[in-house]
Amino acid sequence: MAQYRTVSRLFLLVGLVVVLIPHAHITAQIANGGKKILILSGGQRNHHAYRDQTHYLQRLLEQTGKFEVTIVEDAAILATDALNKYDAIIAMADRRDPEHRLTRQQQEALLKFVRNGKGFVSIHGFCCAQRDWVQGMRELLGGVLAHFGKPDTRVRWGDYVVHIAKEHPVVRGLTDFKLRDELYYYLQTTGDLDAVATVEYEGKHWPVAWVRKYGNGRVFVTTLGHKSLRRQQEDPLQHPSLSRMIVQAVEWVTGERDGEPAGR
Repeated sequence: MAQYRTVSRLFLLVGLVVVLIPHAHITAQIANGGKKILILSGGQRNHHAYRDQTHYLQRLLEQTGKFEVTIVEDAAILATDALNKYDAIIAMADRRDPEHRLTRQQQEALLKFVRNGKGFVSIHGFCCAQRDWVQGMRELLGGVLAHFGKPDTRVRWGDYVVHIAKEHPVVRGLTDFKLRDELYYYLQTTGDLDAVATVEYEGKHWPVAWVRKYGNGRVFVTTLGHKSLRRQQEDPLQHPSLSRMIVQAVEWVTGERDGEPAGR
């Protein structure tokens, strides 16, 4: 019986080694030397599945072996020295609820972060403008959804064809694709939007993804990616083409794509 227990323990130990070694390898691949990305999410609220999408994007980015991803929902980190270690921020959620609104100090810190040469990616609802935003927030994003001021931005859920509008590293290798998603149109804009993807609706091509510079930093904004907790739907963020666009956007804003420093 003692001999049987010894053999059983040996097999258990071997099994644990076999299971743990691959996981150790994956962790090392993700953790060693990748660009540091801060995802600013917004919980699971206001009928949006922000938390589900955040965890999906974290896995997607880390699987490339190029990025280390940290997730926060409280924007307080923006106004601390801890922000300095990150190479880019991804904003995944609107901040309209009182407990999630960006303070003036946090807004100014975010703008300084990008202006000094870091990357910024805005996905879907983060471009929902606030009345207390400093002007730089609109300049950072270029286009915002707002129901105050002109024009009054419109929102429509439906099936669309996303058209690739130009050659750019963010959309390299992509062709037009169909997507069921939420369209923001009649955006309020600041400056020209350098659209890399558009949707045609009511006879007009509306920008749904664009790139821009803010100071020395690179910015990518997409209004796509709405997943509702109320509606039974596939997550548009998980569409292979949109996923690829976002990963390539993170690569571009951090200088990982084409080997260019982010500030150039």
